[in-house]
Amino acid sequence: MVKVHSLSFHDHYDFVRVSEYFTGKENFSGKVILRTKQENRSGLYFRVKLKMDLKKSSSAKRKLTLMILDSRSLEFDTYYFELPQDVMTHDEVLLGLTGEDWSSPELFPVGWKLEMHSPDGKILTSDQSELWSHRK
Repeated sequence: MVKVHSLSFHDHYDFVRVSEYFTGKENFSGKVILRTKQENRSGLYFRVKLKMDLKKSSSAKRKLTLMILDSRSLEFDTYYFELPQDVMTHDEVLLGLTGEDWSSPELFPVGWKLEMHSPDGKILTSDQSELWSHRK
């Protein structure tokens, strides 16, 4: 199972570690962080918990599909994230809508749905906001 535990806007410097000043490379601090625009760190992040039943299953690559409705439009946007092979060794994934995909903390997420897909496209599990369930 996947479960969205929180979502919040994070600034670029929320992800900067001291080691980055010496190496020039981002230090993920042991976290799995997936972004829509890798070169941008500022944006809206979903903290997604992974449940044990999926962590013990096949290590085949899975994909996450995030559909989100925001305060700018009546149409939802869809974003795709490919999970790395070792993702199931972690309890949590941060999914970031970054850069032009979510550039302002003023923007309000109205509703969202997150699906995990198998390599063949089958929906394995999903989670959604309360408002998404009322969407027609």
